[in-house]
Amino acid sequence: MKFNFSVLVLALSLSFGSVAQNLSTTSVPQINKRGCGTAIPSAEWDQWFNQKVEEFKQDKASGKVQSTAITIPVIVHVIHGGQNVGVFPNVTQAQINSQITVLNADFAGTGYNVANLAATAFSAIGAVNSDITFCLAQLDPSGNPLTEPGIDRISYVAKGWTNPNSFSTSQSFITYVTNTIKPGSIWNPTKYFNIWITDVSANAGLLGFATFPSGTGLSGLTGSFGTSTTDGIWVWTRSFGNTGVLSAPYNKGRTATHETGHWLGLRHIGGDAAAPLGDCNATDYCNDTPPQKGGFSGGSNGQNFGGPSYPLHVGICPATANGDMFMNFMDYTDDAFNYMFTPDQNTRFQTALVNSPFRNQLNASSATLCNVPAVAPVADFTVEATICRDSVLKPFNLSTGTPAPVYAWSTSPSAGVSFSPNASTANPNIIFMFPGTYTLTLSATNSAGNNSNLAYVVVNDCGDGVGLNAYSVFSNQLSFAPNPSLGEIVIRTNFDDKQNLKVTIINSLGQSIRSKEFKDVSRTEVQMNLNDLSNGVYTLSMDNGRERVMKRLILNK
Repeated sequence: MKFNFSVLVLALSLSFGSVAQNLSTTSVPQINKRGCGTAIPSAEWDQWFNQKVEEFKQDKASGKVQSTAITIPVIVHVIHGGQNVGVFPNVTQAQINSQITVLNADFAGTGYNVANLAATAFSAIGAVNSDITFCLAQLDPSGNPLTEPGIDRISYVAKGWTNPNSFSTSQSFITYVTNTIKPGSIWNPTKYFNIWITDVSANAGLLGFATFPSGTGLSGLTGSFGTSTTDGIWVWTRSFGNTGVLSAPYNKGRTATHETGHWLGLRHIGGDAAAPLGDCNATDYCNDTPPQKGGFSGGSNGQNFGGPSYPLHVGICPATANGDMFMNFMDYTDDAFNYMFTPDQNTRFQTALVNSPFRNQLNASSATLCNVPAVAPVADFTVEATICRDSVLKPFNLSTGTPAPVYAWSTSPSAGVSFSPNASTANPNIIFMFPGTYTLTLSATNSAGNNSNLAYVVVNDCGDGVGLNAYSVFSNQLSFAPNPSLGEIVIRTNFDDKQNLKVTIINSLGQSIRSKEFKDVSRTEVQMNLNDLSNGVYTLSMDNGRERVMKRLILNK
């Protein structure tokens, strides 16, 4: 839409306290009335950014700057209420990945339904390839590989935050996200494009909202352009991506495309001024987007809704004979009906990526966050060697690998063993119901390979009245050898007085398979023949009726 100086004056006077969103939708709970809540930037921002656009055009024409391919690392903050992955709103990795695919196609001019441009008067300027690519970041801010690239799952319950779905107006919801969720979860916006997805009440009437590119020294409206604690976009989880838990007609991923357009400096194609019915002068500051008549299609700011047919509103605004460009991503039409950016809109993208401090370092950041070579995992962990049954064993995972491995814990035997919250957690809590010697195995897998490691854990029965203390006098007065054994063991006692000693062999299932009592032993050596037992790991239990000692025994004949 062509620049109009009279509209600029109007925009400057109305920008403070105005909102680009058609806020009449906030009182309408119907799904097809959800819209964009991005605030109108300040007059100061408009002046600064439009000047930078003109400077960029001049520098490009003179050869001072050249268009280059840009890669933007993305982190998606999935805000949920503690649900398992795959249970809304804690949506799957596949759904999140699908949104990145949509963004890349839309910004390359190859997105869904773009072929429909051929039947319009806008085919010559549509299908713009912006040379902007989005990638899911593979490393967190500390440089650690992410198990799910580009995904940061956050429970609002664990954080002590309010359920996002509890806000009934658009402004209360936007304030909550801006003042609580964003500052409490944002990653460095000079390195990551932050996207937040949550559920939201239908009464709030929102699909998404964005922050505009900031400029050094600007001080516009709160929420209008990004700061170090707020920069990025928010999208309703049910409109994020094109596969998974979605709500038609917002199921093609175009909400994120629209909000990313704002994040890179675009205004709504119908203009953001509160234009009266019949006013064709509102502007989006792009010369190659035709004017749209204010209030004509149900949008007080000249936006179109639903799924219109081409041509639309021909001759309503005298400046164009081709009607509205309702298929532009910056209109309000349903996902399947918007599929283009224009060259002037792309110029605003490039201007933002050169001039905004939260945009101009992203491409350099992508070299370390996106192009991380895969490294095969090495499974490693530490764990206590001895524990009482029914107490919690807490292994410490030291595994490495890029991308971060997926883990699988297991024990042999497995009967009576539980993992909390599950056996795929990096550091689960493990409880053993039965005494015995267990083999604990950790398997680590990523795209570059798989690796496993194991450790032995002796589980003792400490609660039957016979005390267990590895460092007691009784324990220090007992030893046995050899270990590993070829089939016979010698138990040495160093008691000051005569005691009865009961020796029990326990197999890996926790079953007592051999028991022998030695009467009135003191400073003595006693022997046990285990030649008939199979090779393996056993537990040797020794008690005197008051205390018990349990040791790991390996038979290797």
